[in-house]
Amino acid sequence: MYRQAGLSFIGFLVVGILVALLGILAIKTVPAYMEFFSVKKIINTLAKEGAGSSPQDIRNSFAKHADIEYITSVKPDDLMVTGSSGNVAISVSYEKVVPVVGNMSLLFSFDASSNAKNVD
Repeated sequence: MYRQAGLSFIGFLVVGILVALLGILAIKTVPAYMEFFSVKKIINTLAKEGAGSSPQDIRNSFAKHADIEYITSVKPDDLMVTGSSGNVAISVSYEKVVPVVGNMSLLFSFDASSNAKNVD
């Protein structure tokens, strides 16, 4: 006689719970990373285009881009803008708290910077 092998009902429940927990974590964390990559893209764009602009002009441009990309974690005043002739460096460091379940949260610390050299 052949012995039947497979996953029991209890094992199926445990695997299902683990898959559900991983799915919940993915659903909660992906937006934080998407926002970070958007911030990084905007900073790179502004650094390439911002040669000769004042730091306030760069912050105003970031605010416009952030409104379009729905960025809420980084404000224009959080940007560190340094530059010299033909070279603008923009950096930002921020933390984002993502609530998971109840009083459990995940804390993400993001650092983005750009040092694009512009040649005229």
